[in-house]
Amino acid sequence: MNHIVEVEKYFGCTLPKTYRQFLLSFDKELDGDVYLYLPDMLIERNECYQTKEYAPDYINIGSDGGGMAFILKLSDQDPKVALIDHGSMDPELSEFVCSSFSEWVASDFEYDEE
Repeated sequence: MNHIVEVEKYFGCTLPKTYRQFLLSFDKELDGDVYLYLPDMLIERNECYQTKEYAPDYINIGSDGGGMAFILKLSDQDPKVALIDHGSMDPELSEFVCSSFSEWVASDFEYDEE
């Protein structure tokens, strides 16, 4: 819980409701093509990819292991999930992954890899 509060202070807002609830029970890394950052890694990863500068109003929540980041819009309660190139971090160039974070969790983090 402490790391979640630190992340919210870093971004200056409460995390999206569905993502915050997920983080409260998320304590191990996922296996496979989706790597989601543990709560204690979120600030460091978002600093590394300069998310606040290049994708304001978004949080980088993980990676596909191939140079792409999974992002969520901070102002939505159950935000859509998008995939964005770590090199550009431009939300305008993002690819659709799922219509909501809760649906993505329910699908066991499925997405179309191209």
